[in-house]
Amino acid sequence: MTIASDLIRESQRDKLWSRYCGHFDLSIREYMKIQERLLFEQFNILKDSEIGRHFYGKSVPKSVQEFRERIPLTTYDDYIDLLNNRDESILPKGNYRWSHTSGRSGVQKWIPLTDRMYERYGEVALTAMILSSAKYKGDVRVEPNDVLLLGTAPLPYTSGYVSHATADIIDVRFVPPIEVGEKMDFSDRIAAGFRMGMDTGIDYFYGLASVLGKMGERFEEGGTGNTSLKGMKLTTIFKLLRGMLIAKSQHRNILPRDIWKLKGVMAGGTDTDIYRERVAHYWGREPLEGYASTEGGMQSLQAWNYKGMTLFPDVDFYEFIPFEEHLKNKADPSYTPKTVLTDELVPGIYELVFTNLLGGVVMRYRIGDLITIESIGDEEIGCVLPQFRFYSRADDLIDLGNMIRFTEKSIWETIEAAGIENVDWTARKEAKDGKPIFHLFIEFKPGHEINIKDAQARIEEKMIEFHPDYVGLREVLGENNFKLSALPSGAFNHFIESRKAEGADLAHLKPPHMQPKADVFDRLVNFQ
Repeated sequence: MTIASDLIRESQRDKLWSRYCGHFDLSIREYMKIQERLLFEQFNILKDSEIGRHFYGKSVPKSVQEFRERIPLTTYDDYIDLLNNRDESILPKGNYRWSHTSGRSGVQKWIPLTDRMYERYGEVALTAMILSSAKYKGDVRVEPNDVLLLGTAPLPYTSGYVSHATADIIDVRFVPPIEVGEKMDFSDRIAAGFRMGMDTGIDYFYGLASVLGKMGERFEEGGTGNTSLKGMKLTTIFKLLRGMLIAKSQHRNILPRDIWKLKGVMAGGTDTDIYRERVAHYWGREPLEGYASTEGGMQSLQAWNYKGMTLFPDVDFYEFIPFEEHLKNKADPSYTPKTVLTDELVPGIYELVFTNLLGGVVMRYRIGDLITIESIGDEEIGCVLPQFRFYSRADDLIDLGNMIRFTEKSIWETIEAAGIENVDWTARKEAKDGKPIFHLFIEFKPGHEINIKDAQARIEEKMIEFHPDYVGLREVLGENNFKLSALPSGAFNHFIESRKAEGADLAHLKPPHMQPKADVFDRLVNFQ
């Protein structure tokens, strides 16, 4: 039995909302007080440990200002010798779990999690469940024994700990069960979850929106056509037949929403907005977006109106590098960029900087993410705190002449808007005749191949629509700043299967969308 389940059973849903969603009601002053109080607690937690002395020296900072002046901005390079051996003797005394990143940057980063950080994972996951199914403020539809599709990476990835922490904080059922699913290949785990979900139902999904989007496409294309009724429970057969009748009455193919009535969809990653409409179409629920990282934990969520995200005040202490300062530092690595605090934000683009709270060890950490502060507050939900969206990885921007900056999200949206049916894509910045070129490589979906010139014209039309300055760029640099190339059919599948055969980690099966390294790019393009 858990506290959350007890509150639900005792019909104290107002207390549940207040406990897990009350941060939306904070004033900026209250928010900053929480930030500062927990930061000073951090000083005391770390001060007697080797890793604390490494950064603080002989005395801990006496104020937030002193902390920002004395402690330099850091990256994982400043921690690799301290953390990658997972030597807990250098950490404050306590119980630790170790989480690692995908190693996308070339280094697999290990991060220690305290018990309180782990518990916070579960609390934020429950908050996401509440918000993803809420229709208005205070609306709590979560129930004990709700079924969650296990769509996350296994331990020791952060999302694996999130699944375990969720099960610890509220009585839920995962399909497949966590202990079974973690031993499966990712695709097998998703398939097993949906098969089991035919019998159990599915109430919530947590994972990538693209997974739900692609599953929906398969359903619409006849993915249930070969489904055998043999061995199915009568209730499952009835559910399937009812879904088929609904689809037939509306003169369309069956969709997942005809079978499953999801309460909520929780998603993270660049693809959330790209698949938002498709997920809503196929599954009947819009995905609630969150922002998280291995180094920073479960950091923010959208509210029940699915607009900007709000950073939790008790997960990390936040600083923000204004974009102009970020660019100065990029041009001159010796330049130390200035930061602002949460109560100093105005709408614009910032690089995110954070310091772990709750006993974590990274401080003034530059994860390399750019965010957009869209507004200070949201009247619709009665929140006065800054609202943000993820903008781009700092090293993923494709900058043409300092006039146009393409992000992974903006490229993805352009391809979608142009109506280019594709398996996947990758993009990189190249140089031709001394000028920058944005080169996009697409593998067309089988049966949807089109003339490359027509496809390029359609994409460029949308680029102009989404990036009005693109016309000015062409006037300055001349024509031919964009090139589209078709990848051979099967390129991405071959890449993924070859990486599987090599025993590659889940996060390294697919090539990156933005600026793939030369060896990865050559392997993708020249696989035949």
